[in-house]
Amino acid sequence: MVLNFIFDHACFFVVKGYTRKGAALEALKDFSKAVDVYQKALQLDPNSKEASEGYQRCLMIQYNRNDTPEEVKRRAMGDPEVQQIMSDPAMRLILEQMQKDPQALSDHLKNPVIAQKIQKLIDVGLIAIR
Repeated sequence: MVLNFIFDHACFFVVKGYTRKGAALEALKDFSKAVDVYQKALQLDPNSKEASEGYQRCLMIQYNRNDTPEEVKRRAMGDPEVQQIMSDPAMRLILEQMQKDPQALSDHLKNPVIAQKIQKLIDVGLIAIR
């Protein structure tokens, strides 16, 4: 009983921390990272209204952006994680292969590490899947 009480309160404060971090990233207009943080909060508390609203708000902002390709690239390359992905020779080869053969995407998505990197590039707008 006491352990459940402690766990519930600890979970509340962790979720609150994630939602505050998400809001800070949102204020910095780093919507991709804010979405990730809000998702972490929702994994802990799927009923968190604050996390759910922040998540939806950031997704809508990302979806409705009308940035030029140059702005998208500049913003994305400011992210150290994107820089690391784009400087990886194996990932560059995979991206080239995907351009030539879109069916290759389904093969590469079977690898969770590559799938995560591709998802990051989709999130920041560097690649689009049609």
